[in-house]
Amino acid sequence: ARAKTLDEVIQFREHVGKIREKLAFGIDGVVASVNDNETFQRLGVVGKAPRGAVAFKFPAKQVTTVVEDIIVQVGRTGILTPVAVFRPVEVGGVTVSRATLHNEDEIERLGLKIGDTVVIQRAGDVIPDIVRVLPKLRPRRARAFRMPRACPICGSRVVRVPGEAAHRCTNKNCVALEIQRIEHFASRRAFDIVGLGPETVELLMNEKLVQDPADLFTLKEGDVERLERFAETSAKKLVAAIQARKRIALARLLYALSIPQVGEETAVDLANR
Repeated sequence: ARAKTLDEVIQFREHVGKIREKLAFGIDGVVASVNDNETFQRLGVVGKAPRGAVAFKFPAKQVTTVVEDIIVQVGRTGILTPVAVFRPVEVGGVTVSRATLHNEDEIERLGLKIGDTVVIQRAGDVIPDIVRVLPKLRPRRARAFRMPRACPICGSRVVRVPGEAAHRCTNKNCVALEIQRIEHFASRRAFDIVGLGPETVELLMNEKLVQDPADLFTLKEGDVERLERFAETSAKKLVAAIQARKRIALARLLYALSIPQVGEETAVDLANR
């Protein structure tokens, strides 16, 4: 559709919002774009977003469910993240059963206890998010959550980062950190190594073939071939995929190293300087 004015863009968005449920596919909003390539290029980019286009998102759909547990995951920088495990529920055509709670402060802000009924939505129609707790529906058996004092993976001491809401495992060699660092290293925006997913990384580490990302580049076909679920052809493909990524842009390398506070854009800035 074409719109000559901003009012026409808003009218189009409202129209699509009304017919959204009747469409043969799911959408989370509409995008308005400048219909002139020269003007679009001249407007430039902010971060990753072009100034010549804007997304108008629809309000997220909300449903209720019950939080049955809160578990803790250990990320690649050692930070412990609480995750709500709730009774599976459908939101916008997708069944979800987990949502990140970010940190202990977020749990306190929500006033959340295990056993609570909560309102959830999928932020941007993608990521499940707990919006609020319904305390009037709280059962007597509801219990408070506390961050563990020991890492659930390696048992090392957990400390709260001074000045931050995050809790961190003090063991820099924690297995969970190493596995996720290598997964991140191989991810699409880093080294982009095809075929090196979480299960393969765990296999390589369990067999002591890989202990840090640099070890990936010393792998031989014979090493991989003897692993469960691998054969000669699949081993050859994985080793070739790794060797093909020996030369990459500096920004990708910096991003791949899992340096705290260094995301994609910061990596580009560092590389450019």
